[in-house]
Amino acid sequence: MPVTYKQMKVNTVLGNVGILPTRLWTRHCFDPYANCEFNCVYCDSGFHTPQGCKEKPNTVFVKYNAPEVLAHELSYVKTRGVLSLGVATDIYQPAEEKFQITRQLLEVLRDYKCPFALGTKSALILRDLDIISEAAKNSWCCASLSIATLDEKVAKLLEPNASPPQKRLEAVKKLSDAGVMVGVWAAPLLPYITDTNENIERVVEAAVENGAKFVLGVSTDSRNPVRFKAFMDQHFPQFVSKYERLYSGVERSGGLQTYYPDESYLYDLYKRFILICEKYGVQHYIPHFHTRRQAWLFFMRNFGQFKGSPHFELTQLLNYLSPSKEMLQTVRIRCGRGAVTENFLKVLGYFPH
Repeated sequence: MPVTYKQMKVNTVLGNVGILPTRLWTRHCFDPYANCEFNCVYCDSGFHTPQGCKEKPNTVFVKYNAPEVLAHELSYVKTRGVLSLGVATDIYQPAEEKFQITRQLLEVLRDYKCPFALGTKSALILRDLDIISEAAKNSWCCASLSIATLDEKVAKLLEPNASPPQKRLEAVKKLSDAGVMVGVWAAPLLPYITDTNENIERVVEAAVENGAKFVLGVSTDSRNPVRFKAFMDQHFPQFVSKYERLYSGVERSGGLQTYYPDESYLYDLYKRFILICEKYGVQHYIPHFHTRRQAWLFFMRNFGQFKGSPHFELTQLLNYLSPSKEMLQTVRIRCGRGAVTENFLKVLGYFPH
Protein backbone atom coordinates (compact mmCIF):
# COMPACT_ATOMS: atom_id res chain seq x y z
CA MET A 1 0.00 0.00 0.00
CA PRO A 2 1.28 3.53 -0.77
CA VAL A 3 2.49 5.52 2.22
CA THR A 4 0.77 8.78 3.11
CA TYR A 5 2.16 11.64 5.20
CA LYS A 6 0.47 13.71 7.87
CA GLN A 7 1.89 16.74 9.66
CA MET A 8 2.16 16.44 13.44
CA LYS A 9 2.90 19.28 15.85
CA VAL A 10 5.23 18.73 18.83
CA ASN A 11 5.64 20.74 22.02
CA THR A 12 9.13 19.62 23.00
CA VAL A 13 12.21 17.91 21.61
CA LEU A 14 14.53 17.82 24.60
CA GLY A 15 12.30 15.73 26.86
CA ASN A 16 14.65 14.66 29.65
CA VAL A 17 14.62 10.87 29.80
CA GLY A 18 17.67 10.70 32.05
CA ILE A 19 20.70 8.51 31.43
CA LEU A 20 19.19 5.18 30.46
CA PRO A 21 19.81 2.24 32.83
CA THR A 22 21.75 0.33 30.17
CA ARG A 23 24.63 1.62 28.11
CA LEU A 24 22.86 3.91 25.65
CA TRP A 25 24.38 7.02 27.22
CA THR A 26 22.11 9.82 26.07
CA ARG A 27 20.14 12.31 28.10
CA HIS A 28 17.57 13.20 25.47
CA CYS A 29 15.88 11.10 22.78
CA PHE A 30 13.73 12.23 19.88
CA ASP A 31 12.21 10.81 16.70
CA PRO A 32 11.48 13.25 13.85
CA TYR A 33 8.78 10.90 12.55
CA ALA A 34 6.10 8.72 14.07
CA ASN A 35 5.79 5.35 12.33
CA CYS A 36 8.53 3.96 10.13
CA GLU A 37 8.46 3.09 6.44
CA PHE A 38 11.24 0.52 6.83
CA ASN A 39 8.69 -1.62 8.69
CA CYS A 40 11.27 -4.30 9.61
CA VAL A 41 9.68 -7.63 10.48
CA TYR A 42 11.25 -7.82 13.98
CA CYS A 43 10.38 -4.25 14.96
CA ASP A 44 7.31 -2.75 16.62
CA SER A 45 7.90 0.69 15.06
CA GLY A 46 6.24 0.03 11.73
CA PHE A 47 2.81 1.47 11.06
CA HIS A 48 0.45 2.20 13.93
CA THR A 49 -2.69 4.29 14.09
CA PRO A 50 -2.73 6.43 17.25
CA GLN A 51 -5.78 5.96 19.45
CA GLY A 52 -8.61 8.20 18.32
CA CYS A 53 -6.86 9.01 15.02
CA LYS A 54 -8.75 8.51 11.77
CA GLU A 55 -5.68 8.39 9.54
CA LYS A 56 -4.91 5.35 7.42
CA PRO A 57 -2.71 2.74 9.10
CA ASN A 58 0.04 3.27 6.50
CA THR A 59 0.55 6.91 7.55
CA VAL A 60 3.88 8.44 8.60
CA PHE A 61 3.48 11.44 10.91
CA VAL A 62 5.93 14.26 10.20
CA LYS A 63 6.93 16.39 13.18
CA TYR A 64 7.18 19.49 11.03
CA ASN A 65 7.84 22.10 13.75
CA ALA A 66 10.53 20.09 15.60
CA PRO A 67 13.51 22.15 14.33
CA GLU A 68 11.88 25.40 15.47
CA VAL A 69 11.05 23.90 18.88
CA LEU A 70 14.58 22.54 19.28
CA ALA A 71 16.13 25.94 18.51
CA HIS A 72 13.89 27.56 21.11
CA GLU A 73 14.78 24.97 23.76
CA LEU A 74 18.52 25.18 23.10
CA SER A 75 18.40 28.96 23.39
CA TYR A 76 17.71 28.73 27.13
CA VAL A 77 18.71 25.25 28.33
CA LYS A 78 21.74 25.40 30.63
CA THR A 79 23.01 21.81 30.50
CA ARG A 80 23.14 20.25 27.06
CA GLY A 81 23.28 16.48 27.21
CA VAL A 82 23.56 14.22 24.18
CA LEU A 83 20.43 14.19 22.01
CA SER A 84 19.87 10.79 20.41
CA LEU A 85 17.97 10.93 17.12
CA GLY A 86 16.43 7.69 15.89
CA VAL A 87 15.28 5.69 18.90
CA ALA A 88 11.95 4.18 17.86
CA THR A 89 11.86 5.07 14.16
CA ASP A 90 14.55 5.56 11.52
CA ILE A 91 15.55 9.19 11.04
CA TYR A 92 16.54 8.52 7.40
CA GLN A 93 13.47 6.63 6.25
CA PRO A 94 12.10 7.66 2.81
CA ALA A 95 10.01 10.47 4.33
CA GLU A 96 13.26 12.27 5.15
CA GLU A 97 14.08 12.69 1.46
CA LYS A 98 10.88 14.70 1.08
CA PHE A 99 10.64 16.63 4.36
CA GLN A 100 14.27 16.86 5.59
CA ILE A 101 13.28 17.21 9.24
CA THR A 102 16.40 15.33 10.36
CA ARG A 103 18.67 17.62 8.36
CA GLN A 104 17.00 20.71 9.81
CA LEU A 105 17.44 19.31 13.32
CA LEU A 106 21.12 18.64 12.64
CA GLU A 107 21.58 22.21 11.44
CA VAL A 108 20.14 23.50 14.71
CA LEU A 109 22.30 21.11 16.77
CA ARG A 110 25.40 22.18 14.85
CA ASP A 111 24.67 25.88 15.27
CA TYR A 112 24.18 25.50 19.03
CA LYS A 113 27.11 23.06 19.36
CA CYS A 114 24.85 20.53 21.05
CA PRO A 115 26.21 16.95 21.09
CA PHE A 116 24.14 14.33 19.31
CA ALA A 117 24.04 10.64 18.38
CA LEU A 118 22.46 9.21 15.23
CA GLY A 119 21.20 5.71 14.54
CA THR A 120 19.98 4.48 11.16
CA LYS A 121 19.76 1.65 8.62
CA SER A 122 19.97 4.03 5.68
CA ALA A 123 22.83 5.23 3.49
CA LEU A 124 20.89 8.50 3.18
CA ILE A 125 22.89 9.63 6.21
CA LEU A 126 25.69 10.52 3.75
CA ARG A 127 23.53 13.34 2.41
CA ASP A 128 24.21 15.13 5.71
CA LEU A 129 27.91 14.33 5.86
CA ASP A 130 28.74 18.04 5.62
CA ILE A 131 26.84 18.88 8.82
CA ILE A 132 27.88 15.73 10.69
CA SER A 133 31.59 16.14 9.92
CA GLU A 134 31.48 19.80 10.92
CA ALA A 135 29.81 18.91 14.21
CA ALA A 136 32.44 16.22 14.79
CA LYS A 137 35.15 18.87 14.57
CA ASN A 138 33.47 21.64 16.55
CA SER A 139 31.47 19.84 19.27
CA TRP A 140 30.74 16.12 19.47
CA CYS A 141 28.66 13.65 17.54
CA CYS A 142 28.38 9.93 16.89
CA ALA A 143 26.79 7.91 14.08
CA SER A 144 25.74 4.27 14.18
CA LEU A 145 24.70 2.07 11.27
CA SER A 146 22.63 -1.00 12.13
CA ILE A 147 23.81 -4.13 10.29
CA ALA A 148 22.39 -7.49 11.36
CA THR A 149 23.86 -9.54 8.52
CA LEU A 150 25.82 -9.21 5.30
CA ASP A 151 23.67 -11.85 3.64
CA GLU A 152 21.69 -9.77 1.14
CA LYS A 153 18.84 -12.28 0.89
CA VAL A 154 18.34 -12.53 4.64
CA ALA A 155 18.65 -8.76 5.01
CA LYS A 156 15.96 -8.23 2.37
CA LEU A 157 13.62 -10.57 4.25
CA LEU A 158 14.21 -8.85 7.59
CA GLU A 159 14.47 -5.23 6.43
CA PRO A 160 12.81 -5.03 3.00
CA ASN A 161 12.87 -1.24 2.71
CA ALA A 162 16.23 -0.43 4.32
CA SER A 163 19.51 0.18 2.48
CA PRO A 164 21.40 -3.02 1.56
CA PRO A 165 24.11 -3.99 4.09
CA GLN A 166 26.92 -3.16 1.64
CA LYS A 167 25.57 0.37 1.20
CA ARG A 168 25.54 0.80 4.96
CA LEU A 169 29.15 -0.37 5.18
CA GLU A 170 30.07 2.16 2.52
CA ALA A 171 28.42 4.82 4.66
CA VAL A 172 30.47 3.68 7.68
CA LYS A 173 33.65 4.00 5.62
CA LYS A 174 32.87 7.50 4.36
CA LEU A 175 31.85 8.74 7.80
CA SER A 176 35.01 7.28 9.32
CA ASP A 177 37.20 8.83 6.61
CA ALA A 178 35.58 12.18 7.39
CA GLY A 179 36.67 11.93 11.03
CA VAL A 180 33.27 11.09 12.49
CA MET A 181 32.95 8.76 15.50
CA VAL A 182 31.09 5.97 13.72
CA GLY A 183 30.24 2.42 14.67
CA VAL A 184 28.07 -0.57 13.82
CA TRP A 185 25.14 -1.92 15.73
CA ALA A 186 25.12 -5.68 15.15
CA ALA A 187 21.39 -5.64 15.55
CA PRO A 188 19.28 -7.54 15.89
CA LEU A 189 21.10 -10.78 16.62
CA LEU A 190 18.15 -13.05 15.85
CA PRO A 191 18.37 -16.52 17.42
CA TYR A 192 19.36 -19.22 14.89
CA ILE A 193 19.31 -16.69 12.02
CA THR A 194 21.83 -13.87 12.58
CA ASP A 195 23.30 -14.91 15.95
CA THR A 196 25.65 -17.60 14.59
CA ASN A 197 29.39 -17.18 15.07
CA GLU A 198 29.86 -17.13 11.31
CA ASN A 199 27.38 -14.29 10.80
CA ILE A 200 28.65 -12.23 13.75
CA GLU A 201 32.24 -12.65 12.58
CA ARG A 202 31.39 -11.45 9.07
CA VAL A 203 29.64 -8.33 10.42
CA VAL A 204 32.39 -7.53 12.97
CA GLU A 205 35.22 -8.07 10.48
CA ALA A 206 33.52 -5.87 7.88
CA ALA A 207 32.84 -3.19 10.50
CA VAL A 208 36.54 -3.04 11.41
CA GLU A 209 37.66 -3.05 7.77
CA ASN A 210 35.41 -0.07 7.05
CA GLY A 211 36.61 2.06 9.93
CA ALA A 212 34.03 1.41 12.65
CA LYS A 213 35.30 2.59 16.03
CA PHE A 214 32.87 0.45 18.02
CA VAL A 215 30.47 -2.46 17.64
CA LEU A 216 27.31 -2.80 19.71
CA GLY A 217 25.74 -6.26 19.97
CA VAL A 218 21.96 -6.31 20.43
CA SER A 219 19.78 -9.37 20.95
CA THR A 220 16.25 -9.20 19.61
CA ASP A 221 13.05 -8.82 21.59
CA SER A 222 9.53 -9.81 20.61
CA ARG A 223 7.55 -6.59 20.95
CA ASN A 224 5.66 -7.38 17.75
CA PRO A 225 4.87 -11.06 18.34
CA VAL A 226 1.94 -11.57 15.97
CA ARG A 227 3.70 -10.24 12.90
CA PHE A 228 7.03 -11.85 13.75
CA LYS A 229 5.38 -15.21 14.39
CA ALA A 230 3.74 -15.04 10.96
CA PHE A 231 7.11 -14.18 9.42
CA MET A 232 8.79 -17.13 11.13
CA ASP A 233 6.01 -19.51 10.09
CA GLN A 234 6.53 -18.49 6.47
CA HIS A 235 10.31 -18.24 6.19
CA PHE A 236 11.87 -20.15 9.11
CA PRO A 237 9.27 -22.70 10.31
CA GLN A 238 12.06 -24.99 11.59
CA PHE A 239 12.84 -22.46 14.33
CA VAL A 240 9.32 -21.61 15.54
CA SER A 241 9.22 -24.13 18.41
CA LYS A 242 12.71 -23.05 19.52
CA TYR A 243 11.60 -19.41 19.58
CA GLU A 244 8.54 -20.27 21.65
CA ARG A 245 10.75 -21.94 24.25
CA LEU A 246 13.31 -19.13 24.19
CA TYR A 247 10.69 -16.42 24.73
CA SER A 248 8.47 -18.32 27.15
CA GLY A 249 8.62 -16.12 30.25
CA VAL A 250 5.23 -14.39 30.34
CA GLU A 251 2.06 -15.57 28.64
CA ARG A 252 0.82 -13.29 25.89
CA SER A 253 -1.30 -13.75 22.80
CA GLY A 254 0.32 -14.18 19.42
CA GLY A 255 2.67 -17.11 19.92
CA LEU A 256 5.87 -15.52 21.25
CA GLN A 257 5.53 -14.92 24.94
CA THR A 258 7.86 -12.32 26.42
CA TYR A 259 9.96 -9.40 25.26
CA TYR A 260 13.40 -10.85 25.93
CA PRO A 261 15.02 -14.25 25.42
CA ASP A 262 16.05 -16.59 28.20
CA GLU A 263 18.96 -15.12 30.16
CA SER A 264 21.20 -18.17 29.77
CA TYR A 265 20.90 -17.72 26.01
CA LEU A 266 21.65 -14.01 26.38
CA TYR A 267 24.81 -14.63 28.43
CA ASP A 268 26.12 -17.20 25.94
CA LEU A 269 25.38 -14.88 23.00
CA TYR A 270 27.19 -11.91 24.50
CA LYS A 271 30.19 -13.96 25.58
CA ARG A 272 30.59 -15.16 21.99
CA PHE A 273 30.08 -11.61 20.75
CA ILE A 274 32.83 -10.17 22.97
CA LEU A 275 35.31 -12.91 22.08
CA ILE A 276 34.68 -12.30 18.37
CA CYS A 277 35.19 -8.54 18.83
CA GLU A 278 38.48 -9.26 20.60
CA LYS A 279 39.54 -11.58 17.79
CA TYR A 280 39.09 -8.86 15.15
CA GLY A 281 40.58 -6.03 17.20
CA VAL A 282 37.46 -3.92 17.67
CA GLN A 283 38.46 -0.69 19.44
CA HIS A 284 35.36 -0.64 21.64
CA TYR A 285 32.60 -3.21 21.98
CA ILE A 286 29.56 -3.49 24.13
CA PRO A 287 26.77 -6.03 24.58
CA HIS A 288 23.43 -4.28 25.01
CA PHE A 289 21.70 -5.71 28.05
CA HIS A 290 18.06 -5.04 28.74
CA THR A 291 18.57 -4.44 32.45
CA ARG A 292 21.41 -3.38 34.73
CA ARG A 293 20.97 -6.61 36.68
CA GLN A 294 21.67 -8.69 33.55
CA ALA A 295 24.83 -6.71 32.88
CA TRP A 296 26.18 -7.13 36.41
CA LEU A 297 25.44 -10.86 36.47
CA PHE A 298 27.13 -11.33 33.11
CA PHE A 299 30.35 -9.57 34.00
CA MET A 300 30.51 -11.15 37.45
CA ARG A 301 30.04 -14.65 36.00
CA ASN A 302 32.67 -14.04 33.32
CA PHE A 303 35.13 -12.20 35.52
CA GLY A 304 38.68 -12.74 34.25
CA GLN A 305 37.69 -14.35 30.94
CA PHE A 306 38.24 -11.42 28.59
CA LYS A 307 41.24 -9.43 27.44
CA GLY A 308 42.37 -6.75 29.86
CA SER A 309 41.00 -8.59 32.89
CA PRO A 310 40.29 -7.64 35.59
CA HIS A 311 40.34 -4.01 34.46
CA PHE A 312 37.87 -4.67 31.64
CA GLU A 313 35.21 -6.25 33.85
CA LEU A 314 35.67 -3.67 36.62
CA THR A 315 35.15 -0.75 34.26
CA GLN A 316 32.11 -2.42 32.72
CA LEU A 317 30.56 -2.91 36.15
CA LEU A 318 31.41 0.68 37.11
CA ASN A 319 29.97 2.17 33.95
CA TYR A 320 26.58 0.62 34.55
CA LEU A 321 26.18 2.80 37.64
CA SER A 322 24.28 6.01 36.96
CA PRO A 323 26.63 8.34 38.91
CA SER A 324 29.58 7.06 36.91
CA LYS A 325 27.79 7.37 33.59
CA GLU A 326 26.61 10.90 34.37
CA MET A 327 30.09 11.98 35.42
CA LEU A 328 31.91 10.42 32.49
CA GLN A 329 29.53 11.83 29.91
CA THR A 330 29.83 15.29 31.47
CA VAL A 331 33.63 15.08 31.44
CA ARG A 332 33.60 13.99 27.80
CA ILE A 333 31.34 16.81 26.66
CA ARG A 334 32.71 19.68 28.74
CA CYS A 335 36.43 18.91 28.72
CA GLY A 336 36.77 18.15 25.04
CA ARG A 337 39.42 15.99 23.46
CA GLY A 338 42.53 16.96 25.38
CA ALA A 339 45.09 14.27 26.20
CA VAL A 340 44.27 14.36 29.91
CA THR A 341 40.56 13.90 29.26
CA GLU A 342 41.09 11.12 26.74
CA ASN A 343 43.44 9.19 29.03
CA PHE A 344 41.11 9.60 32.00
CA LEU A 345 38.16 8.24 30.05
CA LYS A 346 40.28 5.44 28.61
CA VAL A 347 41.33 4.27 32.06
CA LEU A 348 37.68 4.15 33.13
CA GLY A 349 36.64 2.31 29.97
CA TYR A 350 34.25 4.99 28.78
CA PHE A 351 33.47 5.64 25.14
CA PRO A 352 30.49 7.59 23.83
CA HIS A 353 28.33 5.90 21.24
